[in-house]
Amino acid sequence: MDPVVGGRIESPLSSKVVATVFGDVGGWGTGSQLEYQVGGLLGYKVKETVTLQAGYRYLAVDYRGGGVRQPVFDTHLSGVALGVTFNLK
Repeated sequence: MDPVVGGRIESPLSSKVVATVFGDVGGWGTGSQLEYQVGGLLGYKVKETVTLQAGYRYLAVDYRGGGVRQPVFDTHLSGVALGVTFNLK
């Protein structure tokens, strides 16, 4: 289990369109050596409580486990991100 620190900034571009930028970083040698992600999304509000989103996400993970076999997971993933947000408030 890794400690993680992150944030998100949302900015309305119009009454129906919203831009989101997000990121986090974690690990610091506790579980992963380092883990981080950054991304940007453009959302369209279908209803007041439903937003469709599309954007880009970059994720990097460097995990090196202890023990006899020393598992290693060191990868970088990136690409298109699609999603739906349901606002329950």
